[in-house]
Amino acid sequence: MSALPNTPPASIKDNEIVLYIKKTKSPTYPTKYGIQFECVELVRRFFCIHKGLTFPDVVDAVDLFKRINEFTPVSSSPRRAPASTSNATKLNTYEYPYQHKASYYLRPGVILFWKYKKTDYPYGHVAIIWKSNANETVIIQQNLNPPIKTYNTDELFAKMNCRTSKYAGVKILPSDIISGVQNIECEIRRL
Repeated sequence: MSALPNTPPASIKDNEIVLYIKKTKSPTYPTKYGIQFECVELVRRFFCIHKGLTFPDVVDAVDLFKRINEFTPVSSSPRRAPASTSNATKLNTYEYPYQHKASYYLRPGVILFWKYKKTDYPYGHVAIIWKSNANETVIIQQNLNPPIKTYNTDELFAKMNCRTSKYAGVKILPSDIISGVQNIECEIRRL
């Protein structure tokens, strides 16, 4: 991972995902995946580019967690993706109480959700688990610092698996879809 100055999206390699950080109040970068610099934009961009999947428009991370239960191929319009199609990829949603070990839920490619913190900030947060093993879980995220964050796996799971958790839950795609996520390089671009 590295932090590079702003370079055009055309310079992005096929095997990397860029995490954009807003350095000033006015920068922009071209995106067709959602609101720039936001956490949901990263999730849509990641799955569109690397897995060829997308989902209907959502208001925020809470809406994504509560309402989206499948991803559709990019060829389907994200604004008009059908509620159910034969080529849709089902998302399994899990929340407290968790019945399996941490390794079942904290795998590369799993989508991790936070609850909103207060009623006047009802957006929540979402990140992608990039790497994970018995000791560490590494997430990638936008709109929170640091953009690449490492957790102790047991501590993270213990915090997730309690009634008063700040985590809403996880969404898991089939193993064949999320395989290889840990091999994708991450780059941080501060705009």
